[in-house]
Amino acid sequence: MNKPVTKTESELVERINKSFVEADITKRWSEGIEHHPKAKELAREIGSIDWLFGGDSFSFEFGGDGDNGEQLTYLLDILFDLRDAEAK
Repeated sequence: MNKPVTKTESELVERINKSFVEADITKRWSEGIEHHPKAKELAREIGSIDWLFGGDSFSFEFGGDGDNGEQLTYLLDILFDLRDAEAK
């Protein structure tokens, strides 16, 4: 993890730590933590919007582990898991 440098980043780390959400992507992958359904859906939609309207500037790939689309999905997993934990 990079050191937080903005207030937003510091607050996000604090929220994640309070909620006990696993934010280590390598650990999520190695432990086989399932993707959050909303994360999978949103990542694919972002990829499609980028392809259709953004000139494919991110060139998201969703073919398997290590693809940038997979990385985006893991990032969204953390966000949706955090939101779910905070909603309880």
